[in-house]
Amino acid sequence: MAKRVYDDEMKLDMPFAEAMERFARVNPKEMQANIKRAKKKKPSGGKKPSKGTRQAAKAENVVELRQRRMRKRNYGR
Repeated sequence: MAKRVYDDEMKLDMPFAEAMERFARVNPKEMQANIKRAKKKKPSGGKKPSKGTRQAAKAENVVELRQRRMRKRNYGR
């Protein structure tokens, strides 16, 4: 059998101590919630048009942008 070669470097863009501090700050309950949410399938169909004022539509867009930013940060999409 061929011997596996493992790369020892973690290839982080930050010092190891800072990375460990960030990993330690992660809330396990929050991670479980994110995993459950990621496993759910999105409902079929398009978005429903909003029935409201312009301000309500603007607030909805802000929420969508925040969610998109969180998805990119958490899942790299």
